Amino acid sequence: MNHTLKRELAFAGFAFPKYVWTLPQGPLSKRLERAKVASTGPYYHSPKPNQCGALGFYLDSDGAPGLRWRYCDDIARSIGHTGWFTDEYGDSETIRGIVMRLPANRGFLAGWTMGEGMASAIDADIYDDETAAAYAADSMAEHVAEREREFTEDGTLA
Repeated sequence: MNHTLKRELAFAGFAFPKYVWTLPQGPLSKRLERAKVASTGPYYHSPKPNQCGALGFYLDSDGAPGLRWRYCDDIARSIGHTGWFTDEYGDSETIRGIVMRLPANRGFLAGWTMGEGMASAIDADIYDDETAAAYAADSMAEHVAEREREFTEDGTLA
């Protein structure tokens, strides 16, 4: 005898809405009012990373990876600055290298950030040594800042 159970709510297959928190809440009249308001879409992430496998996020926000991080110049004291300027005059934002520690001491990830709550990216390469990751992060930050300077000068990416 073959009995097939019909499921009205599938958990692993996501038959019910995949993201329950996106369902509209409240009375019908309020939901209809919110539906009429135009949406601006997702956040803009600038500058765009040009690395293969880089993950873009906002540092210390809900979408950031839940990893412990430190600035690269706090790890390697021989890095004698606290970031690379995004303009030629040195009076605007800086892009600074960051190092994220993987859980259970499985390695380190190198990346860059414009500051807490600002655009950031982390590369997928795993480093065994924290200092090596710090130098890689500083190099990434320098490269991204240079691309941002080029973009602000002439409006095109190299």
